[in-house]
Amino acid sequence: MNADCLKLTTYFAEHDKTGRRFLADALLDCYARHEFATSVLLRGTEGFGSRQHLQTQRLLTLSEDLPMVTVAVDTRQRIEQALEEVAALTSHGLVTLERARLLTSPIGEVRLPEGLAEATKLTIYVGRGERVAGRPAFLAVVDLLHRHGVDGATVLLGVDGTAHGVRQRAALLAATPACR
Repeated sequence: MNADCLKLTTYFAEHDKTGRRFLADALLDCYARHEFATSVLLRGTEGFGSRQHLQTQRLLTLSEDLPMVTVAVDTRQRIEQALEEVAALTSHGLVTLERARLLTSPIGEVRLPEGLAEATKLTIYVGRGERVAGRPAFLAVVDLLHRHGVDGATVLLGVDGTAHGVRQRAALLAATPACR
C-alpha cells in the first residue's frame, strides 16, 4: 500500500505498567490484535519525562527504568479504531499522532512542494533480515542518504513489534545479518 496513514507513537518508561502487565507488552499485543501493518518497540538509552527524573544507561543506578517508545503505522481507520484502547492502557507518558505515508511497493521520484516552510522527516523501518543487493537494508539506506547529502541519519534497533499485522519478537542475543 502506498497510502496516507497515521503514525501512532507512545513514549513511556520501561517499568510502566497497566494493571499487572508491562505497558510495552500490552501496547504491542494491542497493535497485534488490530493487525497494524507495522509497529516497533524501541528502548532508549537516556531521557526524562514529565516527572523530570533522569534515566540513563551511563550510571547503573539510573538505568533501571529507561525510556521506551512504541511506533505503529497503518491506515487512519485502523489507527483510530485502536486509539481508545491505547488511551486506556496509557495512564501517563505521551501519545502522539502524525500523518504518515506507508510505502510497501516501489515508488518513483519523491517531489516535495516548493517553498516548504517546515522541516521534512523521513523515517524508514526495515527488518533485521531485509537485504538490498546482498547487504543489510539499513546499511544500504544510510549509505544512500549519506551519498545524497542528507544532514543526518540514525539506525535504531527494534526489540519487538509487528510486521504485516503479525507480532515479531527480536532475537536479541542472535547474531545480526551484518555480523554473521
